[in-house]
Amino acid sequence: MLTIMHQDILTLLKNKPIMIYLVLYPPLLILVTGFVFSGIFSDDVLTSYDYYGVTMMIYLSMATVIILPEMLFGSHVKYANYRIIYAPIARAKVYLSKLLVSIGFAYIIMAAYMLLFNTIGLVDFGGKNIGGLLLLDLVFVIFAITFGGAFCVIIRNEDLSTNLLNLLINVFAIASGLFFPMTIFGKKIAAIADMSPIAKMADSFFGIIYDHNFHELSSTIGILLLGSFIFLVIIHVLNFQVKCNDDNEFLIVV
Repeated sequence: MLTIMHQDILTLLKNKPIMIYLVLYPPLLILVTGFVFSGIFSDDVLTSYDYYGVTMMIYLSMATVIILPEMLFGSHVKYANYRIIYAPIARAKVYLSKLLVSIGFAYIIMAAYMLLFNTIGLVDFGGKNIGGLLLLDLVFVIFAITFGGAFCVIIRNEDLSTNLLNLLINVFAIASGLFFPMTIFGKKIAAIADMSPIAKMADSFFGIIYDHNFHELSSTIGILLLGSFIFLVIIHVLNFQVKCNDDNEFLIVV
């Protein structure tokens, strides 16, 4: 399994779109949105960089759903994965290696930016309470990546699933108020937006930062881990399967 993980790390490093997204997109997105929307914040308690630093980090963590489908069924890795399936190893090791590499890469980079921005004072990630946010973001990344993998093995088409996932995460992000506070559209619209699970995630982040409220942290983590486990079961059941046809030839079912 370590050999597969080593190869997956090299493959991910060579994937320019994903590496650009993970390395360059976070600071660019936070700096641009913080600057563009600075006029609608009073900066007394919450600056535009504080708001968009948190909400865009949630959005970026949510957008990691596209990584595992690419690692499992991307055009540049699909046939290599097929060859691994024929090797005398447990099938679970194939997707687990890609799952661990995807989670590790995504989270290490996200956490590094959170620590950096918190340290230099660009974004308030809770100061000394950043540990709670780091833990919550780790569980959220695990949830997002396993969800992306489960969605892909259900759809059984990497391009279609990636396009649908990109659409879904952007719709949820906008409807949940990640790009701009929904209160600008009125109290009724804001109340509806607050019902979104992503809005609840944002509330948990802001609650820890400004109210030092950790009461919902354990329940939120529990729900995310339960969802991740369900998605992992789906990936295990519907992932690469090897069957034998009438001529005793092995076929790979994706």
